Amino acid sequence: MRRLLAFTLALAGCHPSPAEPPLFVAVAPESSGVTFANRLPEDSAFNIVSYLYYYNGGGVAAGDIDGNGLIDLYFVSNLGRNHLYRNLGNFKFEDITDRAGVADSVGWKSGVTMADVNGDGRLDIFVSGVDYLGMHGRNVLYINNGDGTFTDRTHEFGLDFAGYSTQAAFFDYDGDGDLDMYLLNSSTLTERAASPSKSRLVRNAKAGDRLYRNESGHFVDVSAAAGIYGGVEGFGLGVVVSDVNLDGCPDIYVANDFPENDFLYLNNCNGTFTESIAQATGHTSRFSMGADAADFNNDGRPDIAVLDMLPDSERLLKTASPAERYELFNLKLEAGYHYQYARNTLQLNRGVTEGKLRFSDIGLLAGVAATDWSWAPLFADFDNDGFKDLFVTTGIYHRPNDLDYIASLDSIPAGTQPPAARLIAKMPHVPHPNYLFRNNGNLTFINVAAAWGVGAAGFSNGAAYVDLDNDGALDLVVNNLNAPAAIYRNRVRELDPATHHYLTVALRGAGANTAGIGAKVMVAAGGRHQLVEVMPTRGFESAVDPRPHFGLGATSRIDSLTVIWPDRRQQVLENVTADRTITLSQSDARSHPPIRPSAHPPLFSDITDRVPVSYKHKENAFFDFRREPLMPHLLSTEGPALAVGDVNGDGRDDIYVGGGKWQAGELFVQDANGRFHAMAEPAFTADSLHEDVAAVFFDADGDGDLDLYVVSGGNEFWEGEPLRDRLYLNDGRGHFVRAPSALPDFFHNGSCAVAGGNFLFVGSRVVARHYGVAPRSYLLENDGHGHFRDVTSQIAPGLDSIGMVTAATWVDYDGDGKLDLIVVGEWMPIRVFHQENGRFVDRTEQAGFAGTNGWWNSIQAVDLNGDGRPDLVLGNLGLNSFVRASRAEPARLYVGDFFDTGSLAQILTSYRQEVSYPLAGRDELLQVMPALRSRFPTHASFGASRIEDIIPRTALRKARVLQADQFASAIALNRGDGTFELRPLPVEAQFAPVYASLAGDFDGDGKTDLVVAGNFYGVTPVEGRYDASYGLFLHGDGHGQFAAVDMERSGLAIEGQVRHLALLKRATGDRLIVVARNNDRLQLEQIAAPH
Repeated sequence: MRRLLAFTLALAGCHPSPAEPPLFVAVAPESSGVTFANRLPEDSAFNIVSYLYYYNGGGVAAGDIDGNGLIDLYFVSNLGRNHLYRNLGNFKFEDITDRAGVADSVGWKSGVTMADVNGDGRLDIFVSGVDYLGMHGRNVLYINNGDGTFTDRTHEFGLDFAGYSTQAAFFDYDGDGDLDMYLLNSSTLTERAASPSKSRLVRNAKAGDRLYRNESGHFVDVSAAAGIYGGVEGFGLGVVVSDVNLDGCPDIYVANDFPENDFLYLNNCNGTFTESIAQATGHTSRFSMGADAADFNNDGRPDIAVLDMLPDSERLLKTASPAERYELFNLKLEAGYHYQYARNTLQLNRGVTEGKLRFSDIGLLAGVAATDWSWAPLFADFDNDGFKDLFVTTGIYHRPNDLDYIASLDSIPAGTQPPAARLIAKMPHVPHPNYLFRNNGNLTFINVAAAWGVGAAGFSNGAAYVDLDNDGALDLVVNNLNAPAAIYRNRVRELDPATHHYLTVALRGAGANTAGIGAKVMVAAGGRHQLVEVMPTRGFESAVDPRPHFGLGATSRIDSLTVIWPDRRQQVLENVTADRTITLSQSDARSHPPIRPSAHPPLFSDITDRVPVSYKHKENAFFDFRREPLMPHLLSTEGPALAVGDVNGDGRDDIYVGGGKWQAGELFVQDANGRFHAMAEPAFTADSLHEDVAAVFFDADGDGDLDLYVVSGGNEFWEGEPLRDRLYLNDGRGHFVRAPSALPDFFHNGSCAVAGGNFLFVGSRVVARHYGVAPRSYLLENDGHGHFRDVTSQIAPGLDSIGMVTAATWVDYDGDGKLDLIVVGEWMPIRVFHQENGRFVDRTEQAGFAGTNGWWNSIQAVDLNGDGRPDLVLGNLGLNSFVRASRAEPARLYVGDFFDTGSLAQILTSYRQEVSYPLAGRDELLQVMPALRSRFPTHASFGASRIEDIIPRTALRKARVLQADQFASAIALNRGDGTFELRPLPVEAQFAPVYASLAGDFDGDGKTDLVVAGNFYGVTPVEGRYDASYGLFLHGDGHGQFAAVDMERSGLAIEGQVRHLALLKRATGDRLIVVARNNDRLQLEQIAAPH
C-alpha cells in the first residue's frame, strides 16, 4: 500500500522523498554493458563555428535483429564508431558491433532506423551520414544476413546518396506491399536570410529531401514526380510518417529548421503528395527540430508534436536570441513563408471538415511549449494509464544563440577571424534536464521528469522508447553527447501491476512488408479508444520499438482489438485478455473495413459560396507597436462591425457590415429567395474615413423602423472626426441619412454600443498613445425622438472612466423590472451596474464578480439552464497564451513615465515558475527606456530581473497598475438572488480568444446550445498569433453544462479573426450564422436543425 501511495504522489507531480521510488531507474553502463558514448572533440577545423549542426548529436534505433523476442539497440556516433548491442535479457547487453560489421566509423553520421528493407523477415539497419567539409559521411544500408552479421549493400539498393542526410523513414507510400523510403536531408547555407520560397522548387544535388520508390528491391528517386520539394533551404531535422487525414494512405510531416516551412505532405493515394502545411495549420515552430505523431487525446486522430528552442528558465529566456523583428517577420511572409514562432508546437488534429484537414496548436495551453533547445519528442504511455505521455530530450553543448556572445561578434574587426576555440569559449555551457510530460487526460500535461527519475541534467539528442525486458512497461534509451548513453528501466508494472495493465501487439505482415509498417492498431477498453500506428521512425534521428503498446489502467480485459493493415484489410478480436504480448498475422485478415457514412449529417455547413454576400473587409496596414512598443497587442484591428435586422419592413433580415479605414460600410438587403443585394447608401460612402468596429440596429427616433448606430475606432487615429460615432436614421424603406446633431460632441476610440430602453451605452477601448489609461465611456439618454444627451456624470458616474471597455449588455438580471448594465473589458472585472432610483449603481462585488479581472472581449445575456433567469456568456483571452493569470498569480500591467521622459511606457508581467517577470526583454525595454542601459550593460546582467529590479522604487509606486486574475472564457449562471456563479467553458473553448458568441437550440433537442468564435493576430512574433479556433459548437444539457462537439460532427469550420456573430433567418426558412471576420469575407453558416 505504501508503494502504491508513493507512486500515486509521483503521478500527481509531487517530488518524491528518498523513500518514494521513482517510476524510472537509470541502469548503470557497467551493469548493462552498454558503454557507448557519443564523444565529440573540440577540433580547430571542424566545430560549431564551421558546422552549424556540430552539437546535434546522434540517434538510436530499437529492433529485434536476431528474432529472439528481445529488442536490440544501435547507437550512432557522430565521429566515432557506431555500436550495436544484442539484448541478452534482464537489462544485460552484448556489444556485437565488430562481429556484425556495422561500426561505420567513416565521416559524420546522424540518424539511424531499422526496417526489413528487402522483405526477408529480418531487420536491416540504415544509417544516415553527412558529406561536408571533408567528413565524407555517407548513407549506409546494412542488410541482415540472418547469422548475426550484416553486409553493406547500399549501392546495390540504389540508396547511396551523398549529401547532408539527417534520417530516413521506410514506409509503403504507394500501397504496393513493399517499403519505400523518405530521406530527410539538411543544408549548409550559412547566410540564412529568407530567399523567395519558390527556391524550394529548384532541386539541389546534396540538400533537399528525397523520396525513393522500391521497385523490386531497387530504390528509384521519384521526388519530383511525387511532389516532394528538394530546395537548398530545407534544413530537415525531423520526419514522421502518419495517416493524419485517415484516408488509408500514409502522409509525411517534415520539420525544417530556419526559414523554410515545415512540410505536411498529404498523400493523394495515387503516388503523389500535396504539400499542405499552410492550409492545415495556423502556424508552426520556427526552428523545428524533432517531430512525432500520435493520438495523445484518444479521439482517433494522429496529432503532431514539433520541438523548438524556447527556454522555460527565465534567465535563459532573457539571454537567448529573441524572436524576429516584426519587419523581418513580415518580409518572410511576403516571400511566401508560413507563420513560424520559436516554440514547441502541439498540433491537435481537428479532423477533416468541408473537405479540409485542420490542426490547432495548443502547445501553450497544454504546457509543453517551452523546453529550451530540444531534439526528440516521443509520445508513449509510460505510466500505463491509457493516455500517451510526452518525453523530450534537450541540451546544446555550447549555446551559439546567447545574446551576449552574439553581441561580442560585433566587436570583431572586419576581415579578421578569431580562432574557433576563442569563440566557442564565449558560448555558455549549460547542462539541461530532459522533460517527461505526464498526460493529464484533459489536453494538458505536467512535467514529472524529476519525480519519475529521468530529470538529470546533460545534453541529450536521439532517443527511443522500448520495452527492453518485455514486462509491459516502456523503457527509455537516450543517446547523450559527451556522456554515456542512458537506459532508464520503467518500473510501473513492478510498483503497481493491479492498476496499470497493458497490451503489446506484435505484427507479422504479409509479402515484403513483414513488420506491417503503416498498420493501425486500435484498442477499446475501459470506455477509452486508443490508436497506435506502426511507424518506428519518429522523434529525432531515431527509431522506436515497433510493437504497439497500450496502457490500460485498471482495465484487465480489452473489449475489442482492431488492426487495419496497410492493404486496408482488417481483423477484429473481442474480449482480449490484458498483460501479454499478442501476435497477429496479416494472413488472418479477411475483410476490407466497410466505408461507414456519417451517422449524422453535420449541424452546420458553409454556404458562403452558394449564397454570397459580396463584401470583404479590408484592414488598413497600421502597426501600433511603432507608437507604443511595449503594449501587449494591437488595438487597430477590431473591425468589422456587424448588425442584422429588418431595415425595410418586409419581414426579412438584412445585414450591415462595417468597413475599415477608407472603406465604406455596406447594407445588404435580403430578397424573397433568401439572397442578399448591396444597397447604395451615399451616407455610408461619405463616412468611409471612419473605421467601423461595432454597430447596432434599434429604433432611435420612435418611428417604428430600425435606425443604425455605428461605433468608430481604430488605434491609428489620435483624435478628431474619424473618432466620432455616427447615427443613421432610416426612412422606413432601408435608406439611411446621417443625423450629426443627434449625438453629443465627443470623440473616442470606441468598442461597442448597446441600446436598452431609452439608454444607449457607448464603450471606449483606449486613449491613443496611452495604452493602459482608461478612456471615457458614455451613457447616452434618448429623448424618444432620436436626440441623445450624455448623462454619465449625472446618473452613472462609475461608467465615466470605467476602463478599457470591449463589450456590454443590458439585462434585468435580478427580475425587478428594470434594465441593468453589465460591462466587460481589458484588465477589467465583470462590472455590474444595477438600476436604482433612476441611477446606475456599481454592484460588481455584490453580484459575485470581485476578482474577475480579465482580458474580456464579449458578453451575451441569455437563459442557459432554462430557469427563466438571464445568465451570461463571456469571451476572454483563453488559456492558450504566453501570458498566464490567476488570483494567486495575476498578470499585471505597470503604466508610467518611469524615467521622466515625458511619455508613458507599459511593462507587462506574468508569473513563471512562481515568480512574476516582465515579458519584455532587455533590448525591448531599452528601446523605450534607454536609461536602463547603464544598469544592465549585458543580457546576463539583466537575466532573471523582476520589475522591482528594473524600475526605481519611487517610480514604481507612482505607476498605474492593472491586473488580470483569469483568462478563461466562461459562463455566469444567475443564482436568482442577485449573484452569479462563474464557470469556465470547456477546454476546447480556451484554444484562442473568444470575440463572439451565439446562444440557441442549434441541434434541435430543445435545449440551449452555444457557438463561440474568435482568434486574434495582432501580436508580436514573440507571442505568436492566436489562431487555434475554428469556431466551436457547445452542446447544452439544459442545466448549464456544456460539452464541446467535435468539428467533424458539428461541421463548423470558421477560419480567420472573428469579430462578430449574428443569427439571421432566411426567407427560405432556414437559419444562418453570419460571421464577420477581420480583413476577410463575411462567412455564412447554415444551421441544419429546424428552429
